[in-house]
Amino acid sequence: MESFDVVVVGAGPAGSTAARFAAEGGATTLLVDRRPELGHPVQCGEFLPAAHELTDLFDDPESIHASFEIPPESVLRATRTMACVAPTGRRYEFPLDGYTVSRRAFDKSLALRAEGAGAQLRHPCGVTGLRGTVVDFAQGPPVQAKVVIAADGPISTVGRCVGFQVPRRMYRMITATAQGRFPDEIALFFGRLAPGGYAWTIPRADDANVGLGVAHLPRGSTLGGLLDEFATEQGFGTASERTQWWVPLGPPPDSARRGSALFVGDAANLVMATNGGGIPTAILSGYHAGQVAAEHVRNGLSLDHYDRRWKEHLYAPLERAHRIKRFGDRVVEHDLLLALGMRYIGAGGLDAMMRLKWPGRLGGNA
Repeated sequence: MESFDVVVVGAGPAGSTAARFAAEGGATTLLVDRRPELGHPVQCGEFLPAAHELTDLFDDPESIHASFEIPPESVLRATRTMACVAPTGRRYEFPLDGYTVSRRAFDKSLALRAEGAGAQLRHPCGVTGLRGTVVDFAQGPPVQAKVVIAADGPISTVGRCVGFQVPRRMYRMITATAQGRFPDEIALFFGRLAPGGYAWTIPRADDANVGLGVAHLPRGSTLGGLLDEFATEQGFGTASERTQWWVPLGPPPDSARRGSALFVGDAANLVMATNGGGIPTAILSGYHAGQVAAEHVRNGLSLDHYDRRWKEHLYAPLERAHRIKRFGDRVVEHDLLLALGMRYIGAGGLDAMMRLKWPGRLGGNA
């Protein structure tokens, strides 16, 4: 049976980053993904904050500098502001440097970097199970692994096999493409068209990524129907190339390890609850998992160090974001209360929430 030090399941941002740093650390590494084309279908708003913005979210400049780099070939547009739009139409704007990327180009580039570091990449290659140290595939013979890194999303096959479960609420998401020219800002729309969540417009080079996420569907509604209403209200016309998926929102886990399996990104519930963003946390958790896995096979470092490393910088802001989200859930489904709440905390408070901090006027712990 073929054997690897590390098998990484899922070649999204978390998995490709983990595979790259495992391979750079000297571990024989296999990176697999079930999709025929990496980065497709697009299940993302495709916005990434600039690296310097991340240091305001997570006080981990060393890891951010080492792991977070946006491939220039994937960048479609630079943005400088974010606008949060209340149900009344009132806009609250604040600065936020970032980029809209092509996830098809972004994911492929990260996987190629993992290959360049020495990892083997195989796709389409779907994992069907994990039996101890043996990884089973839908097609092809199984392989053995000393460490498995699960980067296979919120509905994780690896998680199911090893009994990894975390409390969370699954949000329904839909994204599409709207034609036309859009301003250089990220716009988030709150209110009845996206119950418990928000709708968005994220500008690209010659069009926009538009979509919405909801905690639940109103009776008689569909995600596509809500998107149609949003497109009509905003004058986009037809929103095409639609994709639906799930985003898990909940507290970060007490541990992202089960035996010899390490969980990263969405599979570990490492998502920013106040804004639904998951790529930065995916990359940072993948970086730590890859490094620890390599050190484990090279010199016997305990896999417990993975929990120590990601929790040092990610746990507190993610847990705080979860508490802020729970607080906000009391008003987000009532348009009048939501509009009043947004007016009360203002642009500065909304900026703070997007940065995983308590709005100053609400108190709480910074």
